[in-house]
Amino acid sequence: MAKIRILPEHIVNKIAAGEVVERPASVVKELVENSLDAGASSVDVLVRRGGRELVQVADDGEGMSREDALLALSRHATSKISSERDLETISTLGFRGEALPSIAAVSRLTLSTKREGDIAGTEVSVEGGVLRDVREVGRDVGTTVEVRDLFFNTPARRKFLRSTETELRHITQVVTELALAHPDVAFSLFHGSRRLMVLPKRDGLLARMEDVFGRERMVKVISVSFRAKGIKVEGAVGLPELARRSGVHQFFLVNSRPIVHRNLSHAVYLGYGELLPRETSPFFVLSLRIDPKAVDVNVHPTKREVRFSDERAVFNAVVQAVKSALQNEAVVPPLKYPEVSSRAEGVREAVEKYITRAQQISLSLEVPRPEEHRPVPLWQAHNRYIFAQVKNGIIIVDQHAAHERVLYEEALRNLSGGKPRSQQLLFSAVLTLSPVEIRFLEESGPLLEALGFAVRVLGRDVVAVDAVPAGLGSRWQDGALFSELIGELAEGSTGAGLKEKLATVYSCHAAIRAGEPLSPRQMQQLIDQLFATEQPFVCPHGRPTLIRVPLEDLDRQFGRR
Repeated sequence: MAKIRILPEHIVNKIAAGEVVERPASVVKELVENSLDAGASSVDVLVRRGGRELVQVADDGEGMSREDALLALSRHATSKISSERDLETISTLGFRGEALPSIAAVSRLTLSTKREGDIAGTEVSVEGGVLRDVREVGRDVGTTVEVRDLFFNTPARRKFLRSTETELRHITQVVTELALAHPDVAFSLFHGSRRLMVLPKRDGLLARMEDVFGRERMVKVISVSFRAKGIKVEGAVGLPELARRSGVHQFFLVNSRPIVHRNLSHAVYLGYGELLPRETSPFFVLSLRIDPKAVDVNVHPTKREVRFSDERAVFNAVVQAVKSALQNEAVVPPLKYPEVSSRAEGVREAVEKYITRAQQISLSLEVPRPEEHRPVPLWQAHNRYIFAQVKNGIIIVDQHAAHERVLYEEALRNLSGGKPRSQQLLFSAVLTLSPVEIRFLEESGPLLEALGFAVRVLGRDVVAVDAVPAGLGSRWQDGALFSELIGELAEGSTGAGLKEKLATVYSCHAAIRAGEPLSPRQMQQLIDQLFATEQPFVCPHGRPTLIRVPLEDLDRQFGRR
């Protein structure tokens, strides 16, 4: 007797349902995607008991004829695919006839639909995959699908469902994703009589984001708009202050399809660079437009994952899109200070604390990049901070952190093949190093030369430094800086990341110190150099290089507002 046999149709349908229908949120996703593919301008979702008892999705799309309504509940029936070539250019979200029979196989499903021009609509009832009734109904143009008692005939699946609130959270996430992907469609989500979400039609993703996330959060995001090699990236990324260790909102939309993609997430992190606090995740909503032929959406049954024909190009586009957006004034953190009983007195004390002497000079400055040249005041306070007037406020620059950023990027350029500027010492500095430091020096000699150092090994533990990077001045400290640099780097800094580590340590030791007086020319040069860097707002360690004090905050402290 043969051991291999053909499975009955009802069992096949249940297995197919397992690939598509994991929980009530899966039902919501498939039904809403069908509504969107049907050209709906409004989609209403109603669930009860977290979707266990009922999932109902109603739309005002084009509707179906009686014949199509019946075919839509047959496996492998679809209005989206007519040839093999269509599989290579899928632009719709789902295949209406593929999801419905899978859902109907594990629920009690009723489909009601009507087309424009038809006298009556059609209602089809299916229970556990078995057709129960077909009849005419009166209704408006569109489609409504009711899914009751999900997994009633597969108790093993039903018992794995989580609490009502957990299932409802997954449903809300699905509706949120699809609403972000389709801002020109109105959405609503109700849990019984409880209104969870009502989103009107909007003109663009940013407007929809404000509806979803609120105006308060949206003032802390930066819009993204980037094009490269046929790839368009739009949306918004959150300021670093929105980053969280967990529970952060992150959305990728590819051709209006919500997806998850680990490599693209990594690209976002690279775009932030040192702006992102350690061990935190950024807030972002990014929509990518790519030729459908360059995207494979059939990687996963639920189409949550996709592949790109040119992964590197898409990856680079996301990195550059995020990096470009973050070169923005809004990245500069505002100065925060406590409320005081006397506003004017509070500002007076703050000014006396920070400004002990003032040096006014002309400075061409615009945050974040110089756009137009006009003189503005500049002061150095406590030989530590530089105050500068900018549009609608002032900025306060940490001179050490700012110089660190300048030196760090200069060092990275030199370590990557640039031409370092060296200064020959009048008298070579002879230094004694430990055996470990000598080994590190022998291994990393070319990198140190790339920074601008010229070093000779004189003996077993003695070296002579003949030249140093230009501009060190008194910070060279007759070789003390070099000893500190080698000592810190020799402690386990080998292999991957050595260039970045070397650049970071060098910039920290070589930068202008807090407490070091600067001439007007030096201050101007430092500010100009800072705003010529790629990431002017943070030092290599992630600390801010400057803070912004809005004029309205000063006015409020003085009681003007």
